Amino acid sequence: MSYELKGIRTTLAAGITALVCVGGAQAQLDQALQIARQSTQQGAQAQEQINQLADDADNAERQYLALQEQIEGQEVYLEQQRVFLRSQENELAALQSQLQRVGSIERDLAPMLIEMYVRLEDFVEQDLPFLLDSRRARLAEIEEALGDAAIPPAEKYRVLLNAYEAEAAAGRSLRAYTQEVMVNDTPQQADILQIGRVALVRRIGGDVEILTKENPEWRPVPGGMAANVDRAFRIANEVTTPEVFVAPVPGPETAQ
Repeated sequence: MSYELKGIRTTLAAGITALVCVGGAQAQLDQALQIARQSTQQGAQAQEQINQLADDADNAERQYLALQEQIEGQEVYLEQQRVFLRSQENELAALQSQLQRVGSIERDLAPMLIEMYVRLEDFVEQDLPFLLDSRRARLAEIEEALGDAAIPPAEKYRVLLNAYEAEAAAGRSLRAYTQEVMVNDTPQQADILQIGRVALVRRIGGDVEILTKENPEWRPVPGGMAANVDRAFRIANEVTTPEVFVAPVPGPETAQ
């Protein structure tokens, strides 16, 4: 019995020792597994941090490239503005030069306008006396415009040119109109025929008279010219189509 008990004790001790060894190995294995799990978690966290840093780096690079593009765009814009400013400075210098020339032109233009007006006024007074009221009224308007400082010189020049053109056109026209005239201190209505600047013919009742620059007094028109005078009036009044007619123009008087 004693040998058997010893054997049992020995077997139990060996088993306990084995269990102790097995238990220690399991603890080490669990610890190793725990460390591995922690390492795996730390590795995943580290990888996530690496990925985040990579994303941040990509975003920073994109922001940098976008910012660099904006800077380049601003540089191009600034260069365009510098070119524009240089152009404006050149244009301003040109305008200042033009303004100086305009001032000189205005000083030279004023006496020329006055001279043009005086010549036109003399011309009207020495011309055939057709439509004198309207022509003198036009001269009065021009004189008023020349004395108005608010009217630009260019506008004054335009008005004078229009008057010159109107006078030039009158020399190429055949015009008929009615006008009140004085005959022996008595006002009477007369039909006036303006034949350019060649002659004026007036018809008062049955009397027909003519006036030219060479013969500035009204003189009777011979009765044989009555048909030509009637034809000229009809043409001027656009009653009949234009055609050639004989003007009853007398010759100049012989100087005594």
